[in-house]
Amino acid sequence: MKSNAFRSAGAPRRSLLILAAAVACAAAGPLAAQDDLAFRRIWTSTDEGPGLDGSGLPIDGRYMPTIDWGTGDLVLFDLQRGSVEPVTDKGDWTESRDFAIGGGVLSPDRRWIAYPWAHFASAENQLRVIGRDGTGERVLASQPMQSWIEPRAWTPDGASIVVLLGRSPEHRDGLPPSELRLVSTDDGSARVLQSLDFGSIGNLFVSPDGAYAAYTLVAEDGDGDVYAIALDRGSPRALIEGNGDDRLMGWHPDGSAVFFYSDRELTRGIWKLPVSNGRATGEPELVRADVWDMQPLGFVGDRFYYGVVRASAQVRTVTLDSPGGEVVSGPTMIREPSEGWSRNPAWSSDGQYLAFVDYPAGNAVRLEVAEAMHKGATQYLAFPFRPFARPYWGSDRGTMLVVGRHGNEQGIHRLDLMSGEVTFLRESPEQSPQGSIALSPDGKTYYFHRDRREVWAGDVATGRETLLGSVDGVQRRIAVSPDGQTLIMRAGEFDGETRLYTMPASGGAASEIYRGPVLRNGSSWLEMTPDGRYVLAGSFATPPGVWRFPVDGGEPVKILEGEAPRGFRMSPDGRRLAYWEWPDPEGAQELWVIEGLTEAGGDR
Repeated sequence: MKSNAFRSAGAPRRSLLILAAAVACAAAGPLAAQDDLAFRRIWTSTDEGPGLDGSGLPIDGRYMPTIDWGTGDLVLFDLQRGSVEPVTDKGDWTESRDFAIGGGVLSPDRRWIAYPWAHFASAENQLRVIGRDGTGERVLASQPMQSWIEPRAWTPDGASIVVLLGRSPEHRDGLPPSELRLVSTDDGSARVLQSLDFGSIGNLFVSPDGAYAAYTLVAEDGDGDVYAIALDRGSPRALIEGNGDDRLMGWHPDGSAVFFYSDRELTRGIWKLPVSNGRATGEPELVRADVWDMQPLGFVGDRFYYGVVRASAQVRTVTLDSPGGEVVSGPTMIREPSEGWSRNPAWSSDGQYLAFVDYPAGNAVRLEVAEAMHKGATQYLAFPFRPFARPYWGSDRGTMLVVGRHGNEQGIHRLDLMSGEVTFLRESPEQSPQGSIALSPDGKTYYFHRDRREVWAGDVATGRETLLGSVDGVQRRIAVSPDGQTLIMRAGEFDGETRLYTMPASGGAASEIYRGPVLRNGSSWLEMTPDGRYVLAGSFATPPGVWRFPVDGGEPVKILEGEAPRGFRMSPDGRRLAYWEWPDPEGAQELWVIEGLTEAGGDR
């Protein structure tokens, strides 16, 4: 069991370190001869097609509502033909920064899609409804952009939508962190079904008769229980709780039972629980044993759909034989891909702990802190920042400096890890994207560039900025050596020849330490070994890897083969490297269907 010693109220929380909402799971195990269930894979992701991120239940088992990240539009993806049919038409990113946040939820008559939309002109996240043919778009509800609003399920008559509404800390004003609401599709009027002070809501489905909503409530230790609530002002009631991690799969089409998957028998299995009037009327029955983790999408008729993630963005670690030396063990993933995504690692100053941004399969955002050698419990820490925020762990284990957005403030923040309190320290420098800001080891100075040429230092306390020098074509983040005395930067065009430079952190002339093709299509993430002898840099070229560049000249050496690392960080002793990487899209995500589940039951 994971420790929740640092538990923070809020459901779901904007906790530290995660990344993008994904349908995450692993495939079902091999078919068992003693049951009549049939598992079929009906779609596999490719480089050209969309992924499962934010995808909804396939319409007629064929058209999957999802997001076209080329434009940010809501689209219908034809699983059979591999083609995309636009639903919204916002224009490209140069015309509008608006985008669909999720693939949406289909109405019972299959004519309408409810979906969340980020609307920048009003600084709101909106609940919208649109016809699947792209007509009749309406805004039903909205929240400040730092908060969120998610449609979860329509009522069978199409008159209402069950919505999860979440409030960021700066917009609560004494209200609960999140609520389940019933929103009218006629006029957008809403009624609160349940207020939530902790945990996060996983899958939610409305009963076929429209009287109840069943849902997974995920505690902050990662374990789920299944609850039901009457939609006519009832109180929530536990259907399945305790005894492991239980996740709702959906209602039997006739409403007589709910299906869930659980590790109550040590391995994951599919279970069936008889239900009447929102109450359990018997004991759970095992339908199928040895089914790996899945993220249920729900029933279409008597067919049950779920997603599979074979690989996801994950933090990995490797051990080196010396600072910047050869890899002697690893790569080792912090956790399994089926548990969600992770990124942006940060070592504690003593190298004993590793923090990383986490977006688990239960769709809650959090910061996890694990012992560096994978020997201890994982702790969850409050982290009310937007995704992509980057943490820096200084000498004090109780605080972090974070570069990112908190509420309406973009820049450098101090985070108290025990209380979750955030103190805004310094706004991002003008013309400098957050990815280009680096912090000194003591957290007192930030470094950045302007116009891809001028290199600047700023005082975190006073904001006074000093021009240090210039490097033509400098790209994105400027790294700082472990002793804080040297800056490291990459220059050149992304797909052309690369140059690496060092510069005194106090200012002065830059020294070129490498020029050549090795880092073509290279990562902007750089590290210097604690002894100052080498610079490490990642490359996305074929084959990808991590290269070691001698500061005093000489040929680079590849120390990590076959990895395309992002955001990598070296431990204080230089013997371990933590990083995250995107998986190869080919085969990374799959859509599966189970046939025969509605007829199944009993001791199998």
